[in-house]
Amino acid sequence: MLRRFSIRDGAFTLIELLTAVSIAAVLMTITLGIQRYAQDKSARTKAEVEIRAMGVACESYKTDQGVYPRTPSSDELSSTVAETTTYVKASLDLYQQLSGDSDVNGKADVSEGKVPEGKQQADPVYLEFKPSQLRMPNVQVAYIRDPWDSESRPSPYGYSTRRSVMPDDTSAGYNSTYDLWSVAKKPENPKAWITNW
Repeated sequence: MLRRFSIRDGAFTLIELLTAVSIAAVLMTITLGIQRYAQDKSARTKAEVEIRAMGVACESYKTDQGVYPRTPSSDELSSTVAETTTYVKASLDLYQQLSGDSDVNGKADVSEGKVPEGKQQADPVYLEFKPSQLRMPNVQVAYIRDPWDSESRPSPYGYSTRRSVMPDDTSAGYNSTYDLWSVAKKPENPKAWITNW
């Protein structure tokens, strides 16, 4: 008796193959969506914690100096502006004032035994920044980077004292002392920003 072999004995049908590929694609899409959500949630939490820490450092600065950190660049910047390239100078100035790093090399002057020119002692350190919090091209700090900072999309934290200079101008900012914020992934949507107001 001869046994007949059919194609069905050792192969998949086209429908079975398409079903398996479809299930794999759906699972991969779900996994990537969950991963992206987790990364965004992690970055958002990190930004909230960093803004809180910088806010505490600003309060300590005010306790010692009698005023919040303030420079011409922070007086010019409004927290209603979404263009992150305008944040760089104010972010760098805030870094210098909170870290006590006058030569912006990523190390506090006091830890290097340096005294800035024209001063009798090194500036106090109100906040020690981790290297991952700083954009440092060419071994010089450029700005305090928020968690969404990348080569393709530079993103410093915004820091503004404009409202303290122009208290009656509501377009100058939100707080009468200082504004500190990250535009997160949506510079065009201020409601999605992470802020201290």
